[in-house]
Amino acid sequence: MPRAIIIATYLVLFAEFTLLLYSVDTIAWLGQEDGLVENAGALSFLLAGAVFLMTAYRSSRLRRQCGTNHIEGPLALLALGALCLVCFGEEISWGQRLFDYPVPAWLADINRQGEWNLHNLGWFHAKTAEGAEKSFSERLINLGRLLAFFQLTLCTLVPVLTAYSATFRTWGARIGLPIVPWWIAGLVPAHMLITQALYAIAAETPIVCSAVDETKESVRAFIFLVVAVWAYRRATSISSVMSPGGVGISGPSPVAASPRNSF
Repeated sequence: MPRAIIIATYLVLFAEFTLLLYSVDTIAWLGQEDGLVENAGALSFLLAGAVFLMTAYRSSRLRRQCGTNHIEGPLALLALGALCLVCFGEEISWGQRLFDYPVPAWLADINRQGEWNLHNLGWFHAKTAEGAEKSFSERLINLGRLLAFFQLTLCTLVPVLTAYSATFRTWGARIGLPIVPWWIAGLVPAHMLITQALYAIAAETPIVCSAVDETKESVRAFIFLVVAVWAYRRATSISSVMSPGGVGISGPSPVAASPRNSF
């Protein structure tokens, strides 16, 4: 991957600090529902889902041509594509505000924002409807927190495990789990540190913390998009190698043999 793209990707993360430079009105505009930041996150989820599914299709087609012993399966890519598309649907409340369709009374009663989605259900919030803090175990049942943990596992823990475990590396290759390079592995920890630093700095300014909430979700979506694009570039490169005009299909899979690639 060109160094300029790697630097630009990290600059997007550190751009979160610019929230501290804007006026209160600008911060409120950026962090509002259906605002610029939230829509950017929704678009990133949509693009990531589409790219993951395109990559899965390409991988599946190449697998049929070259045999299961040479090409990774598309299962993990399909799952990631589906996950990102679900996240996109959640971000836009499944088109509720866009198409202006009503929310059933039973759902409006248990949804903190009266919207057609899962992540705003009272069960998944850190506080009760009265504002009281929930127990530690209850706070763990939060879709945003679960998604963050999943992303940390996929982007950071999996590359570490595959670097030191041949068994895990083989299993990951079998289902087509994307083993990202070091510069993507560092994105999630960096994002978490930046977010916590912003929360600490803006602790006395609720409107800034609200904007950080929206920015955090959008950057998380952006990281999924980065992984999706990297996976697509990698699949395209492998496809060119395995094509009739390339090296051929003899020998071990170039994917399984090179878990720590640097595309």
